[in-house]
Amino acid sequence: MTRAPRSSTVESAAARYLAERRGRAAFRGAPSVARAAAKILKPLANRFGPGVDTLSEHWADIVGEKVAAWSAPEAIRGGVLHIIAKGPAAAIVEAQAPRILERVANFAGDRAPNRLRVRQGTPHTSTQHRKPVEREITGKMHETLVTPGADRLSSALDRFDRAVRNKRISEE
Repeated sequence: MTRAPRSSTVESAAARYLAERRGRAAFRGAPSVARAAAKILKPLANRFGPGVDTLSEHWADIVGEKVAAWSAPEAIRGGVLHIIAKGPAAAIVEAQAPRILERVANFAGDRAPNRLRVRQGTPHTSTQHRKPVEREITGKMHETLVTPGADRLSSALDRFDRAVRNKRISEE
């Protein structure tokens, strides 16, 4: 009678033990924040209508590019859409009030505002319409500049090195 080597019986016993006593299933992970927020916000949007942020995102589609350059939605209070418009453009926006309210109703549905109030001022337009500002980077600005991609680590280490040196100088 030949006996199996001891190591193979130990391995088979260990395999049997593990097969009988499996742990819990792997943790699935946290649910998506976007999905959780959508479950809360969608019923609220259906009940109360869209918010100012939603109108601001689609403002150019609702009123047209020309009017969107002059105005922006500011607030919705008590069924009144408050719009801020640049100076004399407020009169043009106010003249187009029925058309704007109709288009907002098509966009928003049943809970759309039914009145419009226009105020003169400087509208807060989205960043899409702003032109980027080009400036020359000076030596001092270059020290604080964080570069994207692979150079980020070296940039962070350079800033850390400068901070340590500045601290040593101030302690002396």
